[in-house]
Amino acid sequence: MDALTRFELRKITRRKSFYAGIAILVVMIPLLTIVLITNTQITGKDGKYLYGIPAIRLLREYNRQLAGPLTVKKVADTVERHQKVMRDPKNLDKKGEMTIESHAKYEVKNNQIYTLISFAFSPLNEYDFYIIDRLKPSDAKEFYQKRMEKVNQYLNGDYSYGNYSAKEKAFFIKMNESIPIPFQLDYVTGWENVFENLPNLFLIIAFVIAICLAPVFAGEYQSGADSIILSTRYGRNKVIAAKLKASFLVSLGLIVFAVAAYTLLLLGIYGFDGGNASIQIIELLAPVPYTVFQSYLWAVLIGSLACLLVGAVTLWLSSRMRGPFPVIIVIGIFLIGPLFIPASKSSRLFNHLMNLFPENMMDGFKKLTDYEVYHIFGQMILEYKVMTGFAVAVIALLVPLSYRAFQKHQVV
Repeated sequence: MDALTRFELRKITRRKSFYAGIAILVVMIPLLTIVLITNTQITGKDGKYLYGIPAIRLLREYNRQLAGPLTVKKVADTVERHQKVMRDPKNLDKKGEMTIESHAKYEVKNNQIYTLISFAFSPLNEYDFYIIDRLKPSDAKEFYQKRMEKVNQYLNGDYSYGNYSAKEKAFFIKMNESIPIPFQLDYVTGWENVFENLPNLFLIIAFVIAICLAPVFAGEYQSGADSIILSTRYGRNKVIAAKLKASFLVSLGLIVFAVAAYTLLLLGIYGFDGGNASIQIIELLAPVPYTVFQSYLWAVLIGSLACLLVGAVTLWLSSRMRGPFPVIIVIGIFLIGPLFIPASKSSRLFNHLMNLFPENMMDGFKKLTDYEVYHIFGQMILEYKVMTGFAVAVIALLVPLSYRAFQKHQVV
């Protein structure tokens, strides 16, 4: 790293705005984690609810016992065990429903598979909690077929913003057929919770990056240092390049710190199991052939690029505005504004364009597991891949624009 970049790096990291940003992350990361931990619950072996750490321990114990290939035999055996419990009068109350004690003893340990079965066999967009009571072991052998039937139903549905074309249907069917079967089952609660608050974390990171980078150019205008910088030997080239490099190093550092701290904190409590499980264990209809860990990497990549995009927009605004505060205000609107714009019920194109805003890119897991495709130059490209390319392209465009804006600035 050259001396100018180190100097600009120190300037950014020694500002009060940087310390404020770090403080926000240090407070918010544990808060996002605590919310997820306290919301974890399970019926204990004595029939009483467990919450927090005790619930996590029992959930991990039960789901580890189920780990392995989710074969049709395992699904059928699970249904058969459930039916056997239901046929025993000792396990039922006067209304013919399973007692709390029997549920805690026989059923809770199989909840992960029960959820997958119920979702697969329920009607589209519904979840029938009692459908497993009506299934036979022979029915359960159609688990993967039922999943594909739901995929077909989803693709053939009527949508106000436009239905899927024949080519799009064939595209997604082919994707689903490429998914390895049987799915790999494992304890994935930790990873599931990581995905849960990852969009909120990226939104916070993006805001912190904006706070840290807003003064990079605008601060020089405000203090009058621009006249000194631009009159020096390297003021119109190397200094600007150093500011840009330092800005992206700070942005990357904040992203790595926040994502690593959040992920390690959550998984340190929940357990690191489940990275090799199929992503369909979390989102059954997901059309991608990825493991949970591969999906996590994609979600982090997309969210990180969204944050870097916010950083690039901040630098561009900073190079054109006379003070850091207006930059932060505009970036705040840029970040939060799309939240107040509802999805169109008549135009898929409008929704696709809105999804390219950084805030809408931050839920990488949803984009990865959704059925959205963009048509570009006659090619069908999955939404999450378009977002990745779009963010890289816009960043590459804004960096030289920021460079030139400060370089061409006329000192008054």
